[in-house]
Amino acid sequence: MPVIKYNETLKRVFRKPVFTPEDLHNEGIPMNYSKKLLHMLAKSGRINHIERGKYTCLDDPVAVAAHITKPCYLSLWTAMSIRNLTTQVPFAVEVVTSRKRFKNKINLAGTEIIFHTVNPRMIFGYENMIWGNTRIPVANIEKIIIDAFFIGNISEEEILHMVKLSDISLLRKYAELTGNEKIKGKIKELIKKCSRRKR
Repeated sequence: MPVIKYNETLKRVFRKPVFTPEDLHNEGIPMNYSKKLLHMLAKSGRINHIERGKYTCLDDPVAVAAHITKPCYLSLWTAMSIRNLTTQVPFAVEVVTSRKRFKNKINLAGTEIIFHTVNPRMIFGYENMIWGNTRIPVANIEKIIIDAFFIGNISEEEILHMVKLSDISLLRKYAELTGNEKIKGKIKELIKKCSRRKR
């Protein structure tokens, strides 16, 4: 049976958090058969279908979400939760990307994954962290603050709390990098609020 023939190849490819028929094809499996094989394995429940042409062996939406679209990083409530900046449990996994997508929301293992599309100049301020057995790109605290103003859905109280914990000089630098006067003004205002509260 062909599946057994390609068993070792599949083991190698399935180590990736997200894989495609192209990954199998690059390992020497004909493209048409790669597509059929992954479709068949997903139908049987051996692997999970994410979206058109993308599959995973993982059940962890956080690990998978960070590898569906590139370039990207995890931000907002997801990054806050990963960095222990909130006690709230995020209702979805939030991904920031500069790539336009056909669908901005997908569901994996009962969890919603939301993609926020931004200008390519906004793809900065994140680092790779170890999550289980994979690396995931996660916004640092200063970038979460910036993204909160661009994308929204985080209260000012939560943002103020993060500003107090942030590197103020880095936060100012990030505000400048956005090239957005409104954001620069908001960050200055928040820094002033925090300094007044410390007195």
